[in-house]
Amino acid sequence: MSTSSMNITPLDDTTLAVALEGRLDVLGVDGVETRFTAALVPSGKNAIVDMSGVEFVASLGIRMFVSVARALARDGRKIALYGCNAQVAEIMEMAALDKLMSVTADADAARAALPA
Repeated sequence: MSTSSMNITPLDDTTLAVALEGRLDVLGVDGVETRFTAALVPSGKNAIVDMSGVEFVASLGIRMFVSVARALARDGRKIALYGCNAQVAEIMEMAALDKLMSVTADADAARAALPA
């Protein structure tokens, strides 16, 4: 059984909004990674990811974000995360994810961090 869920909504012609919920541990990543990657990488769009419903991120979750961020960057696109709780924000900081993507406080800041 998956410990996470994902919803994707197009925001405009250039941006997708993704809302993740649950735990991005082994089971959680297994439940969303294929859909997450398939929705974002070939889309030709940037993405903002609502992390407010994510309780925990393990190394597999970090790998999922790094993989997608690198794939988007090859096409000049970006991913921005927002709404991380204190524990998740600390994990993201320790993993230096801010070097590959923006990790912001809210959706407006995440959208502002994307290319125009």
